[in-house]
Amino acid sequence: MGPETADSHVGAQHQVERFLADTDPSSVSLCLDTGHIAYCGGDSLALVEWFPDRIGYVHLKQADPARFGPGERQVNAEQLCFAEAVRRGVMCEPPKGQPAMEPLLAALRKLDAPPFASVEQDMDPCDPDTPLPVAARTRSYFGRLGLGRAAPSEGAHQ
Repeated sequence: MGPETADSHVGAQHQVERFLADTDPSSVSLCLDTGHIAYCGGDSLALVEWFPDRIGYVHLKQADPARFGPGERQVNAEQLCFAEAVRRGVMCEPPKGQPAMEPLLAALRKLDAPPFASVEQDMDPCDPDTPLPVAARTRSYFGRLGLGRAAPSEGAHQ
């Protein structure tokens, strides 16, 4: 399928916009996957601003523009599938990629009903010891941006 779709049916900006135009807002909302939108060359911030009532859920993640951007050989020239691009590190931990999270979170907070969000990191396959440190750094990063609950105090029962 290639970089326009991230191995899904809807990925590029024009596809998302058409999907939203062709579906009933009363029964269909968008799960905005910010990493996939960036990977496909789209603009998550614009989607939030243009379709505020359609954002029902958000996957917060980033893509590394050095690995998929214009002129990047691995994904574009080799026409890699999304799974292979992930194996080669196209998805990265925040704040190392796109989209910029600060303006995106600000726009999401302005919505009448801020959507539920999860933080995601595509990194399969990887060493079993890799995800936990990435998750800790990512939680700390998003905590500094005011997202999520504060970490439990040291010695507190969880």
